[in-house]
Amino acid sequence: PTCSSPSASTSKKSSGLSSTLQTSINEIIRQPTMKKLYRSTCVRRVALLLMYCSSSVQSFQGIQLNTNSFRFRRKGDVATQLRAAPFFDILNHLPFEDVSRQLTEALDIGGDLLKDSDQLSSGSANIPAAETSIVLESMGQDLLIFLLSSVVVTLLSNASGVSPILGYLIAGAILGPHGLDVFSNERADVELGDFGILFLLFSEGLEVSSQRLAKLKNYLPLGFAQISLTTGVITAALLAGAPQFFDRFLPLDDGFIDISNPTEAVVLALAGTLSTSAFIFPVLKERGWEGENAGQAATSILLLQDLFVAPLLVILPFVVGQGPTDYAAIAFLTAKAAIGFGFVMFVLSKVLQQIFRVVAKTQSAETFVALSLLVSVGMGAVAKSLGLTDTAGAFAAGILLANTNFRAQIQADILPFKGILLGIFFMDAGSLFDSELVLAELPTVLTGAISLILLKGITVAAATRVPRWMEPNRLEPYDAVKLAFLLSGGGEFAFVVLALAEKLDVLPKDLGGLLTAIVLITMAVTPLLGIAASSVSKNFSFDQLSHTFDDDSSESFVADDAIVVCGYGEVGKAVFEKLGDLKDEDTGHPPSLVAFDMSPMLMNSILMPTPSSAVMFGDSANPEVILAHGVEKPRALFVSYDDHEQVMSAVARLRFSFPEAPIFTRAQSRFEAQELMEAGATEIVVEFDELPRSAQALLLKVEEEKKVLLEDSVVINV
Repeated sequence: PTCSSPSASTSKKSSGLSSTLQTSINEIIRQPTMKKLYRSTCVRRVALLLMYCSSSVQSFQGIQLNTNSFRFRRKGDVATQLRAAPFFDILNHLPFEDVSRQLTEALDIGGDLLKDSDQLSSGSANIPAAETSIVLESMGQDLLIFLLSSVVVTLLSNASGVSPILGYLIAGAILGPHGLDVFSNERADVELGDFGILFLLFSEGLEVSSQRLAKLKNYLPLGFAQISLTTGVITAALLAGAPQFFDRFLPLDDGFIDISNPTEAVVLALAGTLSTSAFIFPVLKERGWEGENAGQAATSILLLQDLFVAPLLVILPFVVGQGPTDYAAIAFLTAKAAIGFGFVMFVLSKVLQQIFRVVAKTQSAETFVALSLLVSVGMGAVAKSLGLTDTAGAFAAGILLANTNFRAQIQADILPFKGILLGIFFMDAGSLFDSELVLAELPTVLTGAISLILLKGITVAAATRVPRWMEPNRLEPYDAVKLAFLLSGGGEFAFVVLALAEKLDVLPKDLGGLLTAIVLITMAVTPLLGIAASSVSKNFSFDQLSHTFDDDSSESFVADDAIVVCGYGEVGKAVFEKLGDLKDEDTGHPPSLVAFDMSPMLMNSILMPTPSSAVMFGDSANPEVILAHGVEKPRALFVSYDDHEQVMSAVARLRFSFPEAPIFTRAQSRFEAQELMEAGATEIVVEFDELPRSAQALLLKVEEEKKVLLEDSVVINV
């Protein structure tokens, strides 16, 4: 967004440009193919939903100031111009305006999606209907391609045993602009992919309990060491002539390896220092390393790197000698980020849980899902407006909700969005891969990728070997090897640093394309680095007795083979009590029981009728809620809901996720029982049959009671 009103000449040019654009769009729509696409209501609606989400994130940005007025602009559809108070006139003359605008533009990846819409009237942005239709149609086409690719990649990954991340990258490279070029709106696709990163970091934040957060602080010194040492080592290697040394043995391109400018070397080192959260977190979860020291250290370092990106983008113009030399501006931005975000966190820590409790009382699953999405995306937007990365804001929002009883339910609600949008992000990343450039400069690209991995891996490993008296939380070799492999690749924020460097004319565009390919390759091999870390760390297995936290196991007190009761109403409570009376034949102890219910009273506390049983908040018809509480192999599942459709949905979903577990439920008729049996239920109690089946027993019981009473009366008379 600009900070001054457009001049008359500019407005005239914009008007002419918009008129020409309108005419061209109308001509395009008249084509037979475009008419057919325009009639595709389904495609248009799906794209509209996703585009609305994208524009919602941007709605927190775009504050415009000038000497007479200020303008809140929501990109895409809403804008209101207000008269400014004298306070805002003073703000216009403060020195931080240029730096703040520069930082906002640098962090706003893909934020200019609708920048060609120059139709402004009374402060509102009006996008022509024809232009909107074209954008929505293009997004709808890309969405269909993404969904089809996701299905194919998942099937092939499961069949081959290869990580789906690699599959998404390969698919993006094949379908992207350097391949078949089938994507219609790459900028909008990037926006959608960014949502996947937000949900990933928000989900990771939900895993950070108060105990785990305290442990993450222990590895902050290691994080600072990783950033500083890696930057120094890469800079020294470039300036010492390492590329020229390899050129003696390999056919490298002299035009790319001649890096003698210290500023250029520092920029490349800063970009190479960053690692990828989007690839490392799935590897940690897949291999079960999140609770290990290596996983905790990786999480802490990645979070620190995310926090490091925003100040890096502010400092970079000063490093290259092109930024304003007003240190008051930097001080203000730093204070705004620290104090402002701290204040937001304090306020949300007081009210956020209360908001979720109010929404839970409505018993509306849709509203609960909407609130979960709003918190993750909204906190990212707030963090970006304060000068931090949106991923850091999403992670912080997750931490605020990590110690609540509805944590697992939130994780389950955002999981489908996170999975699909992360796939889009990985395909977007793969689409940046320029195969022609890589093939033309293959020796240079491979040498750069291998060198980056080796330099980062060795530096991280060396940072973990400081004397224990200097670092009491020093990692053991078993965990240090894993950490070194995991952090040795490049990161997605390297693209942001490289883009800013090109904008500042520090790096030539050709070199920027080569570096993008190198970073992409190192990111793509992260799953393979995870495999290597697992294999190499086995050589240090004698240290593994100390590689986990002692108190992590206490975070989930539910056994992984617990009996699960879905619903805690009248029937569910009766089933829960009857099961609690059982005794294990081997141990003599009652079985481990857990019941889930969406009752608002469970949001404040966990009911524990016995030491081995618990009643918790959550929709147990969603298997992800059960898995989030650590129940991976339930001994049995009892579905006690009253509504038949709800029971059908729960049985089908639970059977899909737990194919070996027995599922018991009830039905009102034999027809309903047959449907439940086909859905996957193991045994069904039919209420229609209970009275006929029990008729004789009930009659005999009543006759026996009468006989006893008669005998008692005879005895009394005698």
